[in-house]
Amino acid sequence: MENFYATNTPAQILNRIFSLNLDLLCILSIQGQFEKINVAWERIFGYSPEKLEGTNIIDYVHPDDRDATVFIFSELIHTSHRLTFSNRFRSDDNSYRYIDWEFNRHDDYVYVAGIDITHTKLSAIGLQEARKHLEESHIQTALRELCPIRQKILVVDDSPLNTKILETALSEDYEVLITHNGKEALSICNSDDPPDLILLDIIMPEMDGYEICNRLNQGIKTKDIPVIFLTSLTAANDIEYGLTLGAIDYITKPFSVPIIKAKIKNHLALKYYQDTLKINTDVDQLTQIANRRRFDDTMTQEIKKAKRTGTILSILLIDIDHFKFYNDTYGHLEGDTCLKKVASALSSTLKRPRDLAARWGGEEFACLLPNTNAKGAENVAESLRATIQNLAIPHDSSPIQGVVTISIGVVTSNPMDESSFDNLLKRSDEALYLAKEAGRNRIAVWHEDIESMGPYL
Repeated sequence: MENFYATNTPAQILNRIFSLNLDLLCILSIQGQFEKINVAWERIFGYSPEKLEGTNIIDYVHPDDRDATVFIFSELIHTSHRLTFSNRFRSDDNSYRYIDWEFNRHDDYVYVAGIDITHTKLSAIGLQEARKHLEESHIQTALRELCPIRQKILVVDDSPLNTKILETALSEDYEVLITHNGKEALSICNSDDPPDLILLDIIMPEMDGYEICNRLNQGIKTKDIPVIFLTSLTAANDIEYGLTLGAIDYITKPFSVPIIKAKIKNHLALKYYQDTLKINTDVDQLTQIANRRRFDDTMTQEIKKAKRTGTILSILLIDIDHFKFYNDTYGHLEGDTCLKKVASALSSTLKRPRDLAARWGGEEFACLLPNTNAKGAENVAESLRATIQNLAIPHDSSPIQGVVTISIGVVTSNPMDESSFDNLLKRSDEALYLAKEAGRNRIAVWHEDIESMGPYL
């Protein structure tokens, strides 16, 4: 090794590296002008060294990728970080090729390596076209299995450089949301459309990443969102503390985009599996609406929320009238079909995102109506009763109608009395019993004087 360096100048060594390397290599000034390129540039793009000399690399970037590339390149002047990103670069024949770049700054020069990934990108584009074709075809099940819905990533970082790099690197494969502060991040995570994964910086003003992670882990709605810390803190105790707060991984800055993409892919694949498993355990297999387990879990959450906020919670307990007679007349297979139709109608009639229809068991169903007073619950119940009757499912053996009907018991909590939440199910069952005793195809609303209350029809 000593003889090699003794007989070769640094310039000769550099020339040899440039001549032997098959990937793209170049040296740029800090303004972006080409100073030196290897032969791969002519092989891949068709540019001779003379043609590129003195021109700026930004001039060859695809217009749609230029702003992000200019931003990244300009920031190199102020940082020594190694940056990796992808964009489209114009060839001499005016076509564009997809390139993975790595930029390293040293003194007044930027050393650049690139890999042509055009074939991989075009294959991905081909998959997208196939996906679009499937969407227009009748094979919807295959589409969901082979081409899942784009998952959503929330990037929380007060550095515009970091968020821009991550957005550029991830947006082709995922839906990417960007925020620079903790309060907005918590608001997004608690919305009706939360992210599937969070990339979270630790050192931020007002609210640091540790506090954000702790709040997410304590929230019923947010505790299952995976969090990856992205930070310059590298001490073992910092990493340990972040993991004890509930983070699933820890990536240190300066970060490598390929490593981040690989970790995100693995964690999101695991979350997709867990979400699918959770859906399967929370859904009634026959009717495909929520099952008793999900109803119980959701009711527990909604009771806690109602007590905390002083709001109202209503419950409807529903029974298909004379369903045993239906099964005896038409058979259990037709009975299953009837249950499916009723379940679908109940679920689709509820309009608000937090309203929940579930199969309670057998021919019984239950509906959860958060922040709904007694009159509102009664109106919803009547809408459900009318909807099922209007399905006009034949029920020749019904003593009350020639079609399938339902009876409903309605109960509403008292926000001034927290103990009223404890007996909601018992009271809804009592109201349902009264509706059935009064002749079925009816609504009964529970109140303190339920014994003297007449049923609603």
